[in-house]
Amino acid sequence: MSNFSDLDMLYDYDKDVSAAATGYMTFATKVSNEELIHKYLQLANEAGKVSGQVRRLIEKAGGIT
Repeated sequence: MSNFSDLDMLYDYDKDVSAAATGYMTFATKVSNEELIHKYLQLANEAGKVSGQVRRLIEKAGGIT
């Protein structure tokens, strides 16, 4: 079994959060219901904020973003 460092886990989490933001933004362009569009855009924005926080943690841990 492989040993993963905290930095490895942060890189993986950042990848997942970025994919979520992309997915939510895509969903927002595919629906016609205004409430759903607004909700997907909110979710994409929140995922973007989390991604920024994770990137700061990666930099603190000595990684490269």
